[in-house]
Amino acid sequence: MAQAAVIAFPEVAKLPTVEVGERADGLEAVQGYLSRFGYLPDSHTTSAVDATTSRALKKYQEFNGIPATGAFDEHTRTLMTQPRCGMADLRDGVEFATTCGWTRRTLTFAFDTGTGDVAGNQEFDAVRNAFRSWASVVGFTFNEVAPSQNPDILVGWRPANDPDHSMVGGILAHADFPPGCGVVTNGSLPKPLHFDDTEHMWSIGAAVGAFDVETVALHELGHLLGLGHSSVAGAVMAPSVGPNSTKTTLTQDDIDGVRNLYAPSAWSGWESLGGVITSNIATCVNADGRLEFFARGTDGAVWHQWQTAPSNGWSGWESLGGVITSDIATCVNSDGRMEFFARGTDNAVWHQWQTAPSNGWSGWESLGGVITSNIATCVNADGRLEFFARGTDGAVWHQWQTAPSDDWSGWESLGGVITSDIATCLNSDGRMEFFARGTDGAVWHQWQTAPSDDWSGWESLGGVITSNIAVELNSDGRMEFFARGTDGAVWHQWQTAPSDDWSGWESLGGVITSDIAVGRNRDGRLEFFARGTDGAVWHQWQTAPSNGWSGWESLGGVITSNIAVDVNSDGRMEFFARGTDNAVWHQWRTQV
Repeated sequence: MAQAAVIAFPEVAKLPTVEVGERADGLEAVQGYLSRFGYLPDSHTTSAVDATTSRALKKYQEFNGIPATGAFDEHTRTLMTQPRCGMADLRDGVEFATTCGWTRRTLTFAFDTGTGDVAGNQEFDAVRNAFRSWASVVGFTFNEVAPSQNPDILVGWRPANDPDHSMVGGILAHADFPPGCGVVTNGSLPKPLHFDDTEHMWSIGAAVGAFDVETVALHELGHLLGLGHSSVAGAVMAPSVGPNSTKTTLTQDDIDGVRNLYAPSAWSGWESLGGVITSNIATCVNADGRLEFFARGTDGAVWHQWQTAPSNGWSGWESLGGVITSDIATCVNSDGRMEFFARGTDNAVWHQWQTAPSNGWSGWESLGGVITSNIATCVNADGRLEFFARGTDGAVWHQWQTAPSDDWSGWESLGGVITSDIATCLNSDGRMEFFARGTDGAVWHQWQTAPSDDWSGWESLGGVITSNIAVELNSDGRMEFFARGTDGAVWHQWQTAPSDDWSGWESLGGVITSDIAVGRNRDGRLEFFARGTDGAVWHQWQTAPSNGWSGWESLGGVITSNIAVDVNSDGRMEFFARGTDNAVWHQWRTQV
């Protein structure tokens, strides 16, 4: 229970206006505020509005929608002396809306201490309402448990000098971000939702001199879900709130933020397409928009299924014959005819093609060679197919069509010694690029020096990887690739600009036991899938096109192969894998 009304940030409140370039005793209180909430770096002149402090004041003013003078003025004083949340507005000097997410959608919470400001346990009911509000807009389930049951979130009222995060001097409450990006408890549980019960009065609804429990709880739960502060006026996730007011309805800005962080988990659940397969699965899209997939059967032949109509049901199994000893690679000719490639029992490359777009198949033809890997395909900017494989010398060998949808060139070596399959992609400027693991475990690549032209020679992108590579193009034209590191986590690099240099390595965490499959949603967001240590499919997605990542989410199941992903003609993503019964199983988004 509050002992007496407290002026928020009193040392700031009594400071007069300080213009840019001026000094003032007591200005360190303003600088401390700016540092605490993420605006001011450590290096600045104490008690002076130097250039660094002025820039920080301007950031604060811009974030909060007041005149950006760069001085400490009346508007700034008024805003800074409002009670507010204890979490920073900016992290590392960059405005942020989302941080990271939980890897599961069911969380538990418990109450330990309440407040004497409110009759009975009404404060707990108000917090429960806040949980329900967030659950209604994002696919989370919040279950209340006893404090002794190891909850994920522990809610309570604390003294202002809370040892895990001080609330002295104007802080209403504090929470933390999800495990992996926390600033209070880092990765440990339970995560706190603590209200200051020393300096502030609490109420149910608006009351003079008091703060509405549900309003503050709704804001702090946003942080616990991974949201940062919003600069949008009126948003629940704005950093300040006044007494005698309520804000218990999520705005569109709040909803958009949390849905960017947690893309709607609108997956179908698992369905079997039957069969008994002995390879990974390859997918492709017919000219008429129907998905088709291919795998090796127990007889060594290629078997396939296709949608009977775009974005619709499946045909059942049909054999295309042959005996193959590799996974299958697919591609689409410039005239719309699908073509696939595999290694035969003689270790040569064999292929079949549709005799007309979305139609029947040619039968087998050999393209010769002796290869020791799966095959990778790509389409040149001028429409000519090209494929790549590892030879018996460990080098990359390739063939290309001499004209679009036409004959093949014969084999040519691109050198090197690689220890993985090859991954290909087309740069935004039309130049093909491929990637493979070298004998040092690093990623090596080559690229065409001009579209549909000669090759660059080898260059290393470093790292030590333990899987094949997956690559895709971002919506802004920047290429990005993914691989498993020695720690089992997913690591990635991206071009810093379209068709340009590379970022260096960054980890996306997790522990995976398969290669990675990556696809691009219709809205431009990349999404990738891999098998976890539990055998289930796990995935991450960009929270916005060409942007940061969501954190891990499980789609369940137990699979025994790599994953193949593609996009239906109506924009819904779909993925396929082999189950423990060796049948093909799949899931698809139920909405775009």
